[in-house]
Amino acid sequence: MPQRKKTLYDILGVANDAMPIDIGLAYEKRREELQGPGARDPGEAALLRQAHEVLSDPKRRAAYDASLVTESEKAAAREQAQEPDLVLDEEEGEPARRRIPPVGIAVGVLVILVIAFLLVHASRHETAPPPPAPLAEAPPPPPPPPQPMAARDIFAQAQKSVGRVQGFEMSGRAVPLGLAFAIDSGAMLTTCHGIPAGSQLVVSTGPEVRSASLLVDDESLDLCRLSVSAPLEPVALADHEVKPGDAVYALGANAQGELALTEGKVKSLMPDARGPMIELSMPVAPNGSGGPVFDAYGKLVGIATTNHGHGAAVSLAIPASWIARMRSHESAPATAPASGG
Repeated sequence: MPQRKKTLYDILGVANDAMPIDIGLAYEKRREELQGPGARDPGEAALLRQAHEVLSDPKRRAAYDASLVTESEKAAAREQAQEPDLVLDEEEGEPARRRIPPVGIAVGVLVILVIAFLLVHASRHETAPPPPAPLAEAPPPPPPPPQPMAARDIFAQAQKSVGRVQGFEMSGRAVPLGLAFAIDSGAMLTTCHGIPAGSQLVVSTGPEVRSASLLVDDESLDLCRLSVSAPLEPVALADHEVKPGDAVYALGANAQGELALTEGKVKSLMPDARGPMIELSMPVAPNGSGGPVFDAYGKLVGIATTNHGHGAAVSLAIPASWIARMRSHESAPATAPASGG
């Protein structure tokens, strides 16, 4: 039996029903493994990148899942065709032989000779064409290269995933803590340094207010995962690292809590004990910590932060690849009831 071909899910090492964030995390983990020491197959990195591009795009993933169903049906049909046919047992006893008269034998021999003569005569004047060669199954066309997005389109897309984080003091006063963005259904990511221990949290997305709880905190990376009461549309993770000179877009908030997108560039990759951080050419507002930073294609490349230890005059973002390095330090849930607005 032929060996089953590896699917894009096998290449990433995830299940067919994996969530988008799991696909992104599996890609980052596998890509880091391929960049480690030792000889590597260059084609494996290309297959890994193609698998992530297809499975991180909802439309292309749906089309690929449909092709898997078709391929599984073909495999089932081939397996069924290879099964041996049923053999019927012969009946006991040999049937009686029928005697053919001599005249019938002579007629039969004459007919065979005439057919043979006609076949030989026809072969002298016409040569049968060779059977057509089997057509090889053409590989699917490569996906079209991504196109840069306009700033207004990036902003419209980001508004579906970003909210303002607020904490409530014992007196009931709301304190703005920064921004958070959805990384999965019912889960958001923000920076940890602005969240007081045991505080009650809410996330405001436009007029809607969602209750939130601190689910996972990694203070060493300054990244916290929040659980929210209602799902938001997750952002798409970039499959590459930024480099100096790349165009980037940071989503922040003004003093009134209104979201705004600021265009800039990557100035440098700032050395840090945890790994290089992204230095931005535009400032990060005090209440913009935790805001997403996108590349020219609307993909997440960093998380803006104001508590980085490199000086107040330096604007930095935590690389999005650090999300895969988060340690699961579970925190006791602290929630605030949601209220409509």
